[in-house]
Amino acid sequence: MSNGFLINTSNRIRSTPFTSRNEMGGVKNYTVYNNTLLPTIFKSLQEDYYHLVENVQLWDVCAQRIIEVKGSKSLSLMQYLFCRDFSNISSGKAYYAPIVNFEGGLLNDPVVFCIANNHFLISLSDSDLFNWISAINNSKEFYSEVRETDISTIAIQGPKSEKLAQKMFGKEIQNLKYFNFIKLPFNEEEIMISKTGYSKQSGYEILLNNPNKAIMLWDLIMKKGKEFNIRVGCPNMIERVENNLLSYGNEMTLKDTPYDCGLGNFCNLDTDYEFIGKSSLLKQKQLGFEKDIFKIQFNFEIEDKPIFFNKIPILKKDLKFGKATSIVWSPKYGKYIGFLIASKNITNNLNDYYVLDKVKFDLLSIS
Repeated sequence: MSNGFLINTSNRIRSTPFTSRNEMGGVKNYTVYNNTLLPTIFKSLQEDYYHLVENVQLWDVCAQRIIEVKGSKSLSLMQYLFCRDFSNISSGKAYYAPIVNFEGGLLNDPVVFCIANNHFLISLSDSDLFNWISAINNSKEFYSEVRETDISTIAIQGPKSEKLAQKMFGKEIQNLKYFNFIKLPFNEEEIMISKTGYSKQSGYEILLNNPNKAIMLWDLIMKKGKEFNIRVGCPNMIERVENNLLSYGNEMTLKDTPYDCGLGNFCNLDTDYEFIGKSSLLKQKQLGFEKDIFKIQFNFEIEDKPIFFNKIPILKKDLKFGKATSIVWSPKYGKYIGFLIASKNITNNLNDYYVLDKVKFDLLSIS
């Protein structure tokens, strides 16, 4: 159920092994992400936020669809596909890795898990990459095995996540470093646990191959988590905007390069091998990247505050030069905050900036 209307699942919109558990947890809103149901609100956006930053939550993030790539030339394929340098990629590590088209426009910003130097899992944000990767694989004659998996992903997120993970999986889990993963046995199955997640509250993501065992693990986590005040939850818009976590399709799209939205550190143009979009990005770098991304803080109050709103036109002396995205009321700042990608030339002088009905706003660093 979402905003009072029913989302019907089908071959185009998938449920997950945990949809029933989301319903039991009191889900109020869904979105559709990679053609898959993804919860967005349980109690309320603010109540969910406060619980997340103080306790621990269990999330169904199966909407992060996973593509598997393996074969003797799979590393060469990955190096050609991604603009992040994979020369020294290591098994047991995860990599945030933007992927661009031939013009340098962002296609996706997935997390890549290196199982071995000939075996990778690509955990997607909200855009389809399977056909793109399959086409590149065959047209460039890498001939790797590329398949969209049915791996289920759940996340344990929140400041109490480490205590819960240790209770679930033993003290070994406390040695797991950020963006690393391990494999552990669970009920005669092997599961993969990574120190990752779409929040800055600390946490883990768990990847499971067997949907039947997945439900068993979910229920056990909920049982073990009672002493930590666990709830079923989901990625929270307030928390992600406060902590500068961007959302593909909202803040950044195909019209943006990694350098336009603060992801230049994950794009390596000095590699000694070619990758898709490299030549285009090098040309743009020589001319100077024209855009940058900012967090914006609005200096206005709204009675009966809406939960959030999106795509507000930004004006300078009545000339529209961009749109603010993911505008949400922040308890941390005590104001509405959001994101803006705009020309560096325009953003040099803040005095003339207005939004909507001439209400001023401030630009904050995203460093």
